[in-house]
Amino acid sequence: MAIRDRLILWYSGLLAIIIVMFGTTLFGVTRWVLVNSVDNTLVQTANQVVANSQAFLIPQFGTPSLRFSLPELDVFRASGVVVQVWEISGSPESPHYRLAGESSNISAYGEPLDARALSTLDPRLFQAPNAPAINVYTNVQFEGDNWRVLTRPIMVWDDRRIVIQTATPFEAVNQASSGLLILMIVSMALALVGSIALGMGLSNRALSPINTITEAAAKIASSNDLKTRLEWNGPMDELGRLTSVFNQMMGRLEHLFSVQQRFVADVSHELRTPLTAIRGHLDLIKRYGMDPMSMDAIESEVDRMSRMVNDLLLLAKADYGGLKLEVKPIDLDTVISEVYREARVLAKDSDLKVMIKDFEPVRVSGDSDRLKQLFLNLISNAIKFTPAGGQITINLRKTSTHAVVEVQDTGIGIAPDDLERIFDRFYQADSSRVRDARKGEGAGLGLSIAKWLAEAHGGNISAESELGAGTTFKVSIPHLERSTAQVTVAAVTRPRLNVIRRGNSASQQTKDE
Repeated sequence: MAIRDRLILWYSGLLAIIIVMFGTTLFGVTRWVLVNSVDNTLVQTANQVVANSQAFLIPQFGTPSLRFSLPELDVFRASGVVVQVWEISGSPESPHYRLAGESSNISAYGEPLDARALSTLDPRLFQAPNAPAINVYTNVQFEGDNWRVLTRPIMVWDDRRIVIQTATPFEAVNQASSGLLILMIVSMALALVGSIALGMGLSNRALSPINTITEAAAKIASSNDLKTRLEWNGPMDELGRLTSVFNQMMGRLEHLFSVQQRFVADVSHELRTPLTAIRGHLDLIKRYGMDPMSMDAIESEVDRMSRMVNDLLLLAKADYGGLKLEVKPIDLDTVISEVYREARVLAKDSDLKVMIKDFEPVRVSGDSDRLKQLFLNLISNAIKFTPAGGQITINLRKTSTHAVVEVQDTGIGIAPDDLERIFDRFYQADSSRVRDARKGEGAGLGLSIAKWLAEAHGGNISAESELGAGTTFKVSIPHLERSTAQVTVAAVTRPRLNVIRRGNSASQQTKDE
């Protein structure tokens, strides 16, 4: 059964229960009010009979008979009430009933208004007229109509048992109750039918976003269209949040799918060149035999593919959140010192000068290995594009909120058009501008990795360049220290590597070495 049908059934069933309970209560209260009004009329009539009637004995052979002289009965006749007064004599086991008085509007009727109630009265119920009244109410058929009868036992003169019966037609109450019952049944039926129709309309309107989501999911499954988004103009309720979550999920799926497509496209594109080179050298080896040049070329291409695959995997993990950084407080100046030492090794075969100019101790929250990878990528890029005799300078400075690392070179520079795209994956400037053709055989992933690592540490990376003058890469990372004026002595005198504690400046060390 569909959710809509279940909602309609639950809604209609609950509404039917509420309507039935309300109708039953309303009918019961209304009938009680009507019956209570009739009973009050009968009680008032009985009270008038007790208060205004006169009882006297009629001499006769044996026990004198009691006779009631009732007051004027026009009032009773006007209200439609009839009255009988019965005297009960004899023993409780064998009582004798005699009519002691009646209203003029029932003088032709000599039978008790309710013989059963009269005959079943308990003798203990008879009380003096001034005692609290005991009333017994019954419904009887009188001359083909339904009547309401009040029976009140009274004891007069301490030994005479009198029963007053007052009655009025009950047909009007029954008709009113029947009419109300019919009206309520019809109203409840119409309300139930209307509620079902309204429930169907409301459920269709309320669940239409779910149908839209279902259709969108079916469309995605059939056409692989991950760009599908849902529009929601209503309030941000459960359905609004469902739509928002669906759109977020689609955005995430589209992103992951595009990452997968880009990864496959990038790998296939970048692996084509080294594989072609390896295949060519293998053909030469098959044709002419093994030679050192071919083996060196194959080894170089294999190393290049290994580096590229590792970089691609790192970026792919970064894209889908699988690359976790081991973030902890570290001394960034210590990391820069290690980078400087490795940079000298990388530049040993080149006629390049690597030096540290500005150097301020600073602590940051980060992954030391990943930060070292970031700065080495920048160093490698500078070595690749700096001609012989050039200079690479590393600066570490501290602002009020950030640690700033700069890698400057005196290389060939970057054209303005290329500068806008240098952080894109697999983007490389014109290879003819590279200082060493072999060193220019990169995959164009180093700067992309550097950008991601800088942003993963809550910082940013930027580049400034001038053709023929060089390039400066600047990395800013939030530090953990207070303002410079509040730095304690212990903070600036903590132990450093030997390369920093020497007496001469770093630039002089590099020049001397």
